[in-house]
Amino acid sequence: MNTISEIPVLVVGAGAAGTMLALSLARHGIESRVVDRLPAPSPFSRAVTVHARMLEIIEQIDTGLAETFLTRGVQSPGYVMHYVTAEGQRHAVRPGLDYTVLPSRYQFLLVNSQDQSEAFLRDYLRNRYRRSPEWGVTCVSVMPVEDHAVAVLQHADGRREEVRCRYVVACDGANSRIRQQVGLAQEGSDYAGTVLQNLDIELLDFPDDPTWMHYCMGPGHFVMVAKLPGKYFRLLMSQPADKADASETPHAVFGGILAQHFSGIRLGETKWHSRWGSQNRLAHTYRSGPVFLAGDAAHVHSTAGGQGMNCCMQDAWNLGWKLAFVLDGFAADTLLDSYEKERQPIGKQVIAAASSIHELFMAGRNGGPEALKALRDSGALRDLVGRVSGVAYHYRPEGAPADDPLPQAGDRMPTLKIARPAAEWLSDLMRHTGFTLLAALPTETVTSNLAAFLDRVGARYARCLKTRTLPNAPADLIAGSTAGQLYLVRPDGYVALRAAEQDAARVEDWLASTLL
Repeated sequence: MNTISEIPVLVVGAGAAGTMLALSLARHGIESRVVDRLPAPSPFSRAVTVHARMLEIIEQIDTGLAETFLTRGVQSPGYVMHYVTAEGQRHAVRPGLDYTVLPSRYQFLLVNSQDQSEAFLRDYLRNRYRRSPEWGVTCVSVMPVEDHAVAVLQHADGRREEVRCRYVVACDGANSRIRQQVGLAQEGSDYAGTVLQNLDIELLDFPDDPTWMHYCMGPGHFVMVAKLPGKYFRLLMSQPADKADASETPHAVFGGILAQHFSGIRLGETKWHSRWGSQNRLAHTYRSGPVFLAGDAAHVHSTAGGQGMNCCMQDAWNLGWKLAFVLDGFAADTLLDSYEKERQPIGKQVIAAASSIHELFMAGRNGGPEALKALRDSGALRDLVGRVSGVAYHYRPEGAPADDPLPQAGDRMPTLKIARPAAEWLSDLMRHTGFTLLAALPTETVTSNLAAFLDRVGARYARCLKTRTLPNAPADLIAGSTAGQLYLVRPDGYVALRAAEQDAARVEDWLASTLL
């Protein structure tokens, strides 16, 4: 063993989850190392969708970073569903899945290749915080030891390094070596009999609107068409295994199906092709002592709906601030117990939503345009869009009222336009790394009691909490009440507690029981 070193957090895997975790920790001033066994970042496009909730998080980090994503990606309002019958008759439902109705500032899907999305995050991490992943470094073992872990790193030059770390986070993918070493099991199922293929290719003379994504369905086939930035399109195909002939060229098989839906379309240059079988997997637990699982190391599911990369990064976003609060001494280690309690149910919901889309469209058993219109009219598709986009997922405790008109504990704080100096959106008031105590008021008046309370709490928790007042608050935050509402918002943008102005003591009790 050549060297021995120490670091608060070791992140294994420099993909989307690992890079987001490193960025989250860097914002809080927490030292970490990110290692990856690959010699360099993956050059392949892989996932191509950044959803509304992820864009909200990126904006919370930095509006400039969000602008980078927005200007370089393709903003798609949703999906058009194309059907063809056995007799060759074509039908289209416009829109099929409509993202313009999302209760978000970002009412669209952002289409961009995963290698570029990860590069945006890495560049920001390097330029803002002078931190970069270490490529060609394999974590060969992790040994939990009481309140820390000892990891052994193998460098590309043959050097071995022993690292003592308070926490290790496995972001090393679906076949996570770390998960297997610490004995964390997964269970799930396969989409038996289904073969999936990705193809990044030029589509010449594409006859439909390329800003929309397109689902093309017919007897025994499914192809998604999505315009990437630049000259290429992403094609995703799902076929029954007994119809997927591996000897056929991608040009032939994709071209033959697209010709059933569009006239005059021609396939040009191919950039990338992959073929795989889809799985559902969920870890039984996301933690073993000082070792955590995040991203694909914890959960794997169908690519349907494009939730995978987003869910992985949101695992890291949830865990990052909690690790930082514990390491900074703002909270006890027990705060970390909430990571699995919150993210594992989300993993289950993401798997369920992806499976719903897979079964509805990708499995080759779609019911045609009439069935889709019935689902749209029932509101089922709108609910599905809310889940897939991430804005509908929440951390509410069991038994929480489902009919509460105001944001409650566990809800994502909504994105709302506000009228306040130097703030255009509600999220502008929460662009920092601590908790936000927001007093949403029905009038301009801040009572002396409320002002004294905000001053007292703000002084007591000055290191990790900021107080904000919002006079003439939107109805979404006060629901016509004549009294103000207090929102304690977590660093990740979710509500920790809501209390009426006259119940301010509840806020102090919560803070005293959670923060040190």
